[in-house]
Amino acid sequence: MRYLLIADVHGNLHALNAVLAAAQKTGYERALCLGDIVGYNARPNECIERLRNNNVICIQGNHDAASVGEIPLEEFNPEAAECIKWTKPQLTAQNKKFLSELPRFFSMQYMLALHGSPENPLWGYMDEEIARNSLRRVPEALVICGHVHMPFYYEANADSTKAIIGNSKVKCMGRRIVVSLPSVGQPRDGDKNAGFGILDTETRELEIFRVEYDVKKTYDEVLQAGLPRFEAERLLSGM
Repeated sequence: MRYLLIADVHGNLHALNAVLAAAQKTGYERALCLGDIVGYNARPNECIERLRNNNVICIQGNHDAASVGEIPLEEFNPEAAECIKWTKPQLTAQNKKFLSELPRFFSMQYMLALHGSPENPLWGYMDEEIARNSLRRVPEALVICGHVHMPFYYEANADSTKAIIGNSKVKCMGRRIVVSLPSVGQPRDGDKNAGFGILDTETRELEIFRVEYDVKKTYDEVLQAGLPRFEAERLLSGM
């Protein structure tokens, strides 16, 4: 089976649409979103509904939890908190209920997927040390996360993480490995293109893709909504 893997949509409908269209051409049977459907950008309801209409399995992220009052805004930086304050009243009652009921991890055969880390599913920023500890504490051979907005992988007992640049393949067969997915809606690795992964569960090969989208449309929507200019500007550079 082929799984579409996405993370950190962050209310960026144009990026999400581009990813879903590209993934459909590539081919997949099931889809999984590793959290942070909302936050930062101006189309939270449309992104939630797009994922629901496409039967995407969703995991809760920290922005999702904060947008339904499960995390205090004091835990966020000022710009992120301002975006969450804007998002809260925008959400429909149905979409608030959806976000509040999301699970915080997904486990399938040899794979564990979550937003942050096994120790802290909502807030754990994956790095070399946390990846090493994660592989020691969970039975799954493959741990996939979002939250960092930086695509990389870490193999058990390695000295460091390795960046995933552009369209790439990560071979997971016979390895204990952590993979951090690129962001759909707010990349921070210097590549402004939206990112996603396709995991083949038989070959255990994870292919990472980057796809262009109309960044200027999202940029304009952020400013028109009165959201922080910083969050709009970073879309143009992918930083």
